[in-house]
Amino acid sequence: DASMGPADAMVRLLLLPKLSDPVGYMPLLINLSATRFMSRMRFLRALVRRWAPDVRADAETLLGSGSEGVLSAEMGRGIWTLAREANRNARVRGILLAQAPERALAELKSTTEAKDFLRNLDDFLARNGHRAIKEWELRSPRWDENPAVVLGMVRNYLLIDTGPSIHEKKAADARAELIGDLRARLQMLPLERAFGLRLRLILFAAEQVRYFLKLRENSRFYYIMGIGVMRKKVLRIESELLRQGKLKCKDDIFFLRVNELSALQSGSLQWLDVEDRIRERRIEHIRLCKMGPPKTIGIELPEKYAPAAQHEGAMQLQGQPASPGAYEGIARVILDPSIDVELAPGEVLVAPYTDPAWTPLFLTAGAAVVEVGSYLSHAGTVAREFGMPCVVDVAEATQKIRTGDRIGVDGNLGSVRILAPKADA
Repeated sequence: DASMGPADAMVRLLLLPKLSDPVGYMPLLINLSATRFMSRMRFLRALVRRWAPDVRADAETLLGSGSEGVLSAEMGRGIWTLAREANRNARVRGILLAQAPERALAELKSTTEAKDFLRNLDDFLARNGHRAIKEWELRSPRWDENPAVVLGMVRNYLLIDTGPSIHEKKAADARAELIGDLRARLQMLPLERAFGLRLRLILFAAEQVRYFLKLRENSRFYYIMGIGVMRKKVLRIESELLRQGKLKCKDDIFFLRVNELSALQSGSLQWLDVEDRIRERRIEHIRLCKMGPPKTIGIELPEKYAPAAQHEGAMQLQGQPASPGAYEGIARVILDPSIDVELAPGEVLVAPYTDPAWTPLFLTAGAAVVEVGSYLSHAGTVAREFGMPCVVDVAEATQKIRTGDRIGVDGNLGSVRILAPKADA
């Protein structure tokens, strides 16, 4: 439709996804790339274990990490770059360290010395401003609406000396060592020394794993970009309805259905017609948010993992391995990174879930423990890129682990041990 602007076109694509619409394809593309990834990973594992059965246990995971161009990881590096810019300017660094992020943003805008830093911040938001905490929810504010969230993450990086390249180099060195080990093992097999076909096939399978892993993660980036455009359109409608008195409070619009919104715009519904509906839906939303989500919907699966148990004198929680390695450190439980971004260097991030908005915390953490997720979840993908241990699907981790506990994270076995509980004051 030539009369539609870009925002209108994107809203139509998102509200009415069809097979002919590119955005309608996005969820299908995300799931298809996950299926392709798993088949390639099984193929890679079969090759490695057939020809080098005694190689290190995390060989397939290590070979499948290190993808170039994973946009969620690039976002974390972008915030690290902002921190380096802030470190070069004593005035900017001082403001970010002394003030809460919301106040820091206002002070930076009134300071001429922060001009270069703010320009770099704008460049970062131009690429990543559509991201948000709980970004699948249309009502979640985007970073370009509230850059204070990003400044809080930048502040974290000002407190550490090492950057993401240190962790990435360790992972790259481990991969290079693994490939050398595989080459040495395979050369004992017939014709391998002359042609190297087995190693080449393993490396090709690993490249396929990396490709589909990157495709899955990056597909989400662009789908969320569409949701961000849609949100801008909805906020413009909300502003007009607030001006007309047909809505009374910001955020009310997200508790209306599309047909109700159209009726408000046309005048066939007024505020008194929707007031009770909005209040009831808000109450129901709060109630549902307090409930833990089920692992499955419509099917019953047996419990795969044992409950918390004592192991060598420490409480052990079981989950799924998502990124290999072992680490011990002090736990930091974070439930919402939009209001709690304090994560000291080397602390273990313990979270209910993660989405790309949590990525910058992974550059500060020594390891991660997540209640909800899988090998292909965002937490596992980014942790493998940054070379840090990660365990996911750890039931009630944010309740059983407290900030200040010393814990051990085993990303190879998928276990978490509470080594020394925090001493109560």
